[in-house]
Amino acid sequence: MKPDPEILLEAVKDLHKGETIERAVGRILRRYGGTYETDYLRIMETVRDLARKEKITAIEAARKLAQA
Repeated sequence: MKPDPEILLEAVKDLHKGETIERAVGRILRRYGGTYETDYLRIMETVRDLARKEKITAIEAARKLAQA
């Protein structure tokens, strides 16, 4: 399983037209055998917390976290 920043980076880079970051993260996690209960919820909680704190979109937050 890849580290969270790598998952987010791949999800942002492989975002389909009109797709949400949540769906992209889920798709990438399934590709690498991640699970909803442990991996998806942890990653998306981090993304949503940053988006809320900095008042940015979830995609912008995912991009910031992917660069960290």
